[in-house]
Amino acid sequence: MSTEGLSPYISPAMLLSSNFGISWSTFPKPGASIAEQVAAQLDICSTLTAEMDTLANMHLRATQDVEQEFGPDLIITIRRNGWARFRLSAWPILQLVGGQVSPSSANPPAWSTIPATAMITEHSMLPLTGSSVPSASGPGPTAALIAPGYVDWANGRDGYLVQVTSINGFPVCGIDQSASVGDSFLHVDDITGWWLGTGSGARGVIYDPPFRESVTVIGATPDTAGAISGSGTLSLTTPLQFAHAPLVGSTSQADQRILLSAMPPALIQAGYYFATFYGLMRGATAAVMQSGRGGAAPSSAKAAADWYELGKATVSRFARVF
Repeated sequence: MSTEGLSPYISPAMLLSSNFGISWSTFPKPGASIAEQVAAQLDICSTLTAEMDTLANMHLRATQDVEQEFGPDLIITIRRNGWARFRLSAWPILQLVGGQVSPSSANPPAWSTIPATAMITEHSMLPLTGSSVPSASGPGPTAALIAPGYVDWANGRDGYLVQVTSINGFPVCGIDQSASVGDSFLHVDDITGWWLGTGSGARGVIYDPPFRESVTVIGATPDTAGAISGSGTLSLTTPLQFAHAPLVGSTSQADQRILLSAMPPALIQAGYYFATFYGLMRGATAAVMQSGRGGAAPSSAKAAADWYELGKATVSRFARVF
């Protein structure tokens, strides 16, 4: 799934409300116009989003992905009870959409359908938070289990080509239409992962300083009929406490959507660390980090690198490692 054009993990409004000492009004240069400042801030937000995904070895945001491997072997294994285990490359797995299998000798593949009802996620027990998304501690399903009868040792090692489609990651989107107090819906740029078809969906936070509030999704209506990703409307379990007005469609500055994110707070914090790093490297005014002895460390390249290392250490706890 392409993530080009989707909302970054941190928004310009969040940068301006953060307390890391960066004077974003002087960025990219003293005297820059509001339009120039917004454009530079969006560049920072997009850059830190890409860096976080790179360090995690996957898209941290929820995406719909198709993965394909030969098996049984290292990635696809067969258990004694006949179930096949397909270790996917992205996590947490929110939903298994479907799959297909073909003898590996067939070219082109002779696909047979693996229905979603014949697959379950491994370690699918999620915390009792009222959300369909794992909590900040980082648990979550990482493998698909396929019922007996689809993949086995009958064709030998790597005897099958297996393809699985899943929705994985933490739902992230941008509110792109104004919402009023009491509304129970939000129009967003990406519905991926927010609702999985039944029950309550993901719980997320609207980062609209100072009007921050939590919401839980109970339904999703795509703008394109039948789609499970892309723009659409999210239905909420409770009415909005605050009004939210994204700046979209202006002819004087770039669009600024309001972030709605189900990412753990630790990843949001990592985004702030990377923003501070890039701000310092590209010439914004100094940020202050306390030294080990209680004094203010100088805002040099070394200090900037310290902010990067803080972000890297945080993201590494969520990274996919094989």
